[in-house]
Amino acid sequence: MLAARLYGTKDLRIEEMPEPEPGPGEVKIRVAYAGICGTDVHEYFETPRATHEPNPLTGATLPQTLGHEFAGTVVACGEGVERAAPGDRVCVRPIRSCGKCPRCTASLDHLCAYLAAIGVTSPGGGLAEYVVVPAGSVHRLPDGLPLEQGALVEPMATALNAVERAGVHGGSALVTGAGAVGMGALFALKANGVDDVFVVEPSPSRRAAAERHGARVLDPGEVDVVEVVMRHTRGRGVDAAIECAGRVDALNAAIRSLAARAPVVMVALYSEPVAIDASVLRLAELALLGSEAYPDGVFERVLAHMAAGRFPTEGWIEHIPLADAVAGLHDVRDARRVKVLVDIPGCPT
Repeated sequence: MLAARLYGTKDLRIEEMPEPEPGPGEVKIRVAYAGICGTDVHEYFETPRATHEPNPLTGATLPQTLGHEFAGTVVACGEGVERAAPGDRVCVRPIRSCGKCPRCTASLDHLCAYLAAIGVTSPGGGLAEYVVVPAGSVHRLPDGLPLEQGALVEPMATALNAVERAGVHGGSALVTGAGAVGMGALFALKANGVDDVFVVEPSPSRRAAAERHGARVLDPGEVDVVEVVMRHTRGRGVDAAIECAGRVDALNAAIRSLAARAPVVMVALYSEPVAIDASVLRLAELALLGSEAYPDGVFERVLAHMAAGRFPTEGWIEHIPLADAVAGLHDVRDARRVKVLVDIPGCPT
């Protein structure tokens, strides 16, 4: 089968490899679509988390098949699998956890001390024709939900968890960055009754996508974001901010745009430590929160939102062939596209 295999920094190869077969408790999936996201960009352009030493939890080593956002059809099940059956259309929660550390036993497996992920630090990944995953990782798609949307459940779960961490229902909010997670945050906020959402994004195409879906868009290169937000809210500030850009200027603008005692949730990846004015947090009693992936249960809530039409895909999804995966990584890094889905060859959709 064909797979996109990461051998090291900036070394991704589309190559033939043996087709995997499921063992006990595993399912084999024929992948239809796989997303490229910020995590993949970090893995490719910076230092892969997989190494030549076996991962302590999964045993994975380089080369690593990339792809942790994907959907497809179950084609085979190993012994003892009851959660799925051949023919099921599924997406996959890629979290791999130890199940024993204090975080896992507190139902926080996404924060596991030994956290691994399918397509990052675990054998197999979605940028391949076939992948074998633990049966407990699969989620059936609702009837009528396209596999294309199934491949978006993972990034939308990241966004929904960030919004749920903010605890905002109604009022106003600010989202910095309109990549896939930023778009997901926009949809999740609106699903939570937040109708007045600012989206801050320098890319014209990404701003257009966010505006098409009901956001008040701001170009940080053209306007003073804090001034515009404060004028619009009559000096009060927004009820929550979701930081999806991974830039210190975006984070500080988000903090300064908040109402008193409001939260800013950081969901972006940062390449280096960032500096903030802590006195602003103290003087307005603001909350600075992190959001990492998603706990168990968020995937099902995303699927319910998708089935109800609350996470639309019109105007912000673009498709590329597997052969163009490296070009897709460059496009996502350089913000030339909002979201890239890789069409896996030969799979019925």
